[in-house]
Amino acid sequence: MFPELNTSRLTLRQFRQDDLEPICENINNFEVSKMLTVVPYPYTKADGEWWLNHISETPLTQETNWAIESELGFAGVITIRIGESGVPLIGYWLGQPFWGKGYMSEATEAVVNYCFETLGVTKVTSGAFEENDGSLNVLAKNGFQTVGTQPEKSRARGEEDITLINVELTRDLWEAMRAVAV
Repeated sequence: MFPELNTSRLTLRQFRQDDLEPICENINNFEVSKMLTVVPYPYTKADGEWWLNHISETPLTQETNWAIESELGFAGVITIRIGESGVPLIGYWLGQPFWGKGYMSEATEAVVNYCFETLGVTKVTSGAFEENDGSLNVLAKNGFQTVGTQPEKSRARGEEDITLINVELTRDLWEAMRAVAV
């Protein structure tokens, strides 16, 4: 059963076929795709169809992809991929019209809580390109700590190497943050 998550302003839900158009519309924006590792630019309807098919065939034990639904409709995507180590890696993107509203911080908090509360993991990882201040702020707000950097490519940018900042949040830190928030 798909793990739908709700926050005060968002629903993180399973994808539907009618998400194809807003996916393509929002991610076919170089300002969005240039901050992602595997997303091409331009992003075509065929790319969106391939991706929707991929996520429908991928077991939730390997990857969970949520559509981020705001009061204005489809806003973006947040994903966890479970690697061989069993540690979830969070990835996400938000359509440019939805930037600066705190949506991604809210969605990330919900997914982090899901990882620790439901999946019972000991840590969660993520990363962002060093020039992606918005994403780095989302991760910092959620308690992620920098653990290193590495060169990485953005498919949208071709062969250009960009510095990726790797971050993690441990269960101990997450629990301490929750205790302070109470």
